[in-house]
Amino acid sequence: MSNKYLLVFLLTFTSLLFVELAAKKYYKHVDENGITHYSDKPPEETEDFESYQIRAEDTKYDVEVINRGTKQQPIFYAINPYHGPVELKMVVVRQSNAVVEPYWPKTYVLPPGSDTLLATVSAKNRNRSWSFQYSYSSTLGDPTAKHQTDYAYQLPFEKTQQFMITQGFDGEFSHHGTQNKHAIDINLSEGTRVLAARGGVVMDIANDFYDGGVDAKKLSRGNYIRILHDDGSMAVYAHLQLESAVVAKGQRVATGQHIANSGNTGFSSGPHLHFVVQVNQGLRLASVPFLLEYRNGKIKQPVIGPL
Repeated sequence: MSNKYLLVFLLTFTSLLFVELAAKKYYKHVDENGITHYSDKPPEETEDFESYQIRAEDTKYDVEVINRGTKQQPIFYAINPYHGPVELKMVVVRQSNAVVEPYWPKTYVLPPGSDTLLATVSAKNRNRSWSFQYSYSSTLGDPTAKHQTDYAYQLPFEKTQQFMITQGFDGEFSHHGTQNKHAIDINLSEGTRVLAARGGVVMDIANDFYDGGVDAKKLSRGNYIRILHDDGSMAVYAHLQLESAVVAKGQRVATGQHIANSGNTGFSSGPHLHFVVQVNQGLRLASVPFLLEYRNGKIKQPVIGPL
């Protein structure tokens, strides 16, 4: 869930927008021990390196609440940049001589790519100063969506290939917490074509990160594709290879369609594909159990072992 905290004091409105831009260039070199290193700065210890120019794009963005009114009478709108619904909750933290219409707390479900009127704020007594303080939080997805529990997801790779699940539901290494409790890791080698396990609309993409590791700083620096399904659930394909996405935000993809290549970006101990199905459970993004059709045609919940 994303949280933001904003203030309006005595006719002053302040907003903060955080945008993280991916590096425009990265460098690769192999050290004397044969270990490959990646960085967004040229290595100091050698001049024998390769540099790559990559497309820079916003890799982190969120719902934005803005004032389109005046300082004397703010009119708040919410902008949803995602190609899928987002739940937004507005809360009044404190107020003095201020009126909010409609009154908060209030929860909204913002349609994909929408610009939604939220509320107006004005002074109750115009002859006195006023102050107003609020906060908001947002979560991807529609909280009324119901995951189709009997749907059989397809393998996210070619059936002619053989891979195995190395970490399953409740995995000790990283599959804890509501968002990843029911995730699986498949040992796809780097550069393997990743296929859509279920059709839907590409809701979001991160495509510009170039390395991985088990440093906590890598948690938000991995490439992924999030696909919104027709039942409102969402699948996340993570740790994808740098700039390997072959689909675009807002594009509808079919089951089995090539969407990207597997990689080793973000919080990752080695090349693999992290796959999880999530739903919005009321301002709470949660993973859910799912069924997978194995290479032999059997349909069951995925477990550690060959696929």
